[in-house]
Amino acid sequence: MPLIGLSLLFSIIAIVHVIKTGRSQLWIMVLLALPGLGVIAYLVVEVLPGVLQGRASRQVTGKVSKALTQGRTFDEAKREYTLSKSVKSACNLADLHCERGEFSEAAELYASTLTGLNKTNPDIMQKLAFSQFNLQQYSQAKTTLDELISANPQYKNQDAHLLYARTLGALNDIAGATEEYETLVGYFTGPEPAYRFAKLLQENGNPERAAELFQEIVEKADLSAKHYRSLHSEWISKARREL
Repeated sequence: MPLIGLSLLFSIIAIVHVIKTGRSQLWIMVLLALPGLGVIAYLVVEVLPGVLQGRASRQVTGKVSKALTQGRTFDEAKREYTLSKSVKSACNLADLHCERGEFSEAAELYASTLTGLNKTNPDIMQKLAFSQFNLQQYSQAKTTLDELISANPQYKNQDAHLLYARTLGALNDIAGATEEYETLVGYFTGPEPAYRFAKLLQENGNPERAAELFQEIVEKADLSAKHYRSLHSEWISKARREL
């Protein structure tokens, strides 16, 4: 009896929906004749396609809106730099070039600001090295990072340290990269260095140590809060796949 009652209730709700939305009156006959199956058929044929289409439409609209907003932001930054070629406007524009994957333009802008009082600005030098790395200019990136540390011995930045380790790896300095990664794994706030170190070891004849690192990443993720897993999902997922 309870199931029959629920079927009738859902059928009534569906009939009201048919009337309110102006759908074909034939659905009323189907819903009355087949209370359970009729509701399922109505949902599949009439309701769900509209819901899914609406969701897809919202996703497309969101992406378009984001693209337009980013476009306006970039144009504004470009206009600001044209009007006033300050360090701030140049770095803002360079940052946006980086987001767009335009590392050549970004590197040129960052380099242009490393003069006068900003000649050894560590934050700008790090961004320049990042752009050079993504342009596969690994020797130039290492030189920039070496100069950064030489001019700013007290500068501590885990992202710059990770970039240095990656640069050494790209230059095939496996011993140097290994030393940097060993230090990074001990203090870095996320699993990215451990994953990159494991891949370096895996590619250079040490699969056992690599497997240990992948396992450590996964075990820590399983014991950590949801926020940690969400924040570092890319590296956690990659480590799981390696295992």
